[in-house]
Amino acid sequence: MKASDQANEFRSVDERGEPAQLGKFNGMEIYPMPMFATLAVSDVTAITNWYVQVLGFAVVFQAPAINGQPSLVHLRRKKYQDLLLVPRGASPAETASSMTLSFQTDNVDELAAQARAKAGLGASSVEGPINTPWNTRDLRVTDPAGHRLVFTGRDPNADPEQVERMRKWLNAQER
Repeated sequence: MKASDQANEFRSVDERGEPAQLGKFNGMEIYPMPMFATLAVSDVTAITNWYVQVLGFAVVFQAPAINGQPSLVHLRRKKYQDLLLVPRGASPAETASSMTLSFQTDNVDELAAQARAKAGLGASSVEGPINTPWNTRDLRVTDPAGHRLVFTGRDPNADPEQVERMRKWLNAQER
């Protein structure tokens, strides 16, 4: 088989339209990531440990160290919830990130308890969970480098009247 034929055999998606699995590494599925964020941080090792211990992320891959810290760490919480941590340049901007990363979770309260049980590091904070008017339960977390994250799940005690209003509104939009 020619190399061009082999290249044509690779499909970036499977029969369901999901990114094709390329194999496993460190016990985790490797696939083309449809979306991910890269966060520049001043201490890659400390922030990696914070994400693992406080929010339950796992390390997929850690690149060799440059100047005493990993040049890249690939973290994953769940499938398609990937973050890459890289060292911040020599003159970091002192302003907070203007971006908020959002993740789906099945149990907001459990994650909130886990995050609060761990010691804080740097500027890290945990707010919530709070119930939103759109029937989600959100946990707002700031990591030690100042990046904002929201972990959102369904509100198990959603107001039935609000649910009905949203259902009617969504059904009207489909027409």
